[in-house]
Amino acid sequence: MKRMIAIITAALLTCSCSQPGAPPPGFGAEDLFLRFGGNAYVLNAEIESILDDFGDGYEYAEARSCDYDGLDKSFIYDIAEFYTFPINNGDIVSEIYTAAPDAATSRGIRVGSSKADVLTAYGNDAGDTGYQLIYTTDGGSLCFDMDGDTVTAFYITRREN
Repeated sequence: MKRMIAIITAALLTCSCSQPGAPPPGFGAEDLFLRFGGNAYVLNAEIESILDDFGDGYEYAEARSCDYDGLDKSFIYDIAEFYTFPINNGDIVSEIYTAAPDAATSRGIRVGSSKADVLTAYGNDAGDTGYQLIYTTDGGSLCFDMDGDTVTAFYITRREN
């Protein structure tokens, strides 16, 4: 009988208590994407694939890169802003910013979500400046602009390790 209780206890301890398919609490590199429509967009992607999806209706700006040989560029759509850096004869996405209500993070946070929603989805390890919540991992950060306890915009940004 004691052996049976020990086996059941061990089985319960190794089982996840979360919903099936739900991501584990906390923030990680797997969270560094944003959703627009049915598509996910990531850092370090070539901008051409994003331009193919979003089309030509963007505002464009460029400036000489401080860190790389070439031009840093921005492609600003109504729904999102994509910032790039030059590398290997291409432009790589370094930041994706949005304040659009239809966009979502990897865990479904949107403009209008509460601070409690963000903390439930990504955990309590955020840097909190009073106007931003910032989650950082190898390769990038996920940042939420806040107005009080309400998300007003969010973005992912590349970081050097």
